[in-house]
Amino acid sequence: MSGGADSAVARLYVLEEDLEAGLGLLAEVLTEASFPEDEFEKNRRRQIDTLAEQRSEPDFLARERLLDRLYRGHPYGRLTATEKGLRALTRDDVVAGAASRFSLGSATVLVAGASDPDRLVRAVERAFGGLPRDGTPLPAVLPPAPIRDFSVHLVNRPGSVQTNLLFARPALTRRHPRYVRSLVANQSLGGGASSRLFHVLREERSLTYGAYSTLSPRVSAGHFGAAIDCRTEVTKDALEGLLGLIRDYAAEGPTAEEHARSVKNLLGTFVLARETPGAILQDEVTRLLHGLPDDEFATWRERVAAVTPDEAREAARDLFDPSVGVLAAVGDATAIRPVLERLGEVTLWDADGPRP
Repeated sequence: MSGGADSAVARLYVLEEDLEAGLGLLAEVLTEASFPEDEFEKNRRRQIDTLAEQRSEPDFLARERLLDRLYRGHPYGRLTATEKGLRALTRDDVVAGAASRFSLGSATVLVAGASDPDRLVRAVERAFGGLPRDGTPLPAVLPPAPIRDFSVHLVNRPGSVQTNLLFARPALTRRHPRYVRSLVANQSLGGGASSRLFHVLREERSLTYGAYSTLSPRVSAGHFGAAIDCRTEVTKDALEGLLGLIRDYAAEGPTAEEHARSVKNLLGTFVLARETPGAILQDEVTRLLHGLPDDEFATWRERVAAVTPDEAREAARDLFDPSVGVLAAVGDATAIRPVLERLGEVTLWDADGPRP
């Protein structure tokens, strides 16, 4: 079972011959979990240990600070639990949270496989049909307050030989009518090894092993982000290169060649990414969670192919401009703070939070 910014998903993979038994066990786990005290304590300690390990990773620290400042005071701004919160957590808290968050009243069961469709439906009905659907549907997460400024945040890692740079700014929700156009635009800028960011910053200038950009849609918001890791001594060139390329792309959009290559890439990878039942179900989870139409993925390739260079250019202009957003950097403050201060005031953080 996994939890995300907008949903919790329990996944089950079983052999066809174990379908009925597997669904029965899944239903039992979801509705009759007892949360033994010893198991709760073991998993709580494991989460604390995992968090300590994560806090040693610069990528984690950069994402944590970026989201915290991009979604200020909003649930989307919390990357993970805090150690203080985990230590204060009790078994009763977990029981209450499961009762309020994981009730079947707001759940959907999805099944995919090679089995006969009628058998799949009957198996689901037997496993879940007689279970109570109590619980009040949870209210939708309200949209975060928009940010309209540019801020720079530095997490100090003394002695680090590497700088991690992450930039993000508000973008679109998944169900926005211009999402497909923005996805095509992002593919040209930083969606893969043939993109502009990767080609210039790695292949031409050897500043990094990779530079990418992404769109991260949530149900109530979304953001565009770009990332690069570099050696400490080339932080200035890497930062100027990253923001400069994004700025130029926002102003000019993709070339005809970049656009054609990106559309071809998205069309080609669409089918390859959906060769398993699990991938097909994930599409349906996405469709339901974001309130997308029934034919969202049936018409996906046609809609991607129909995006014009002008439409991609318009999306880049409106959604990628780096004059608004958050820049998070992780590295040796002594070495890289002067570089960052050229962009404006820098807020300095330790790995566990802001400096006093």
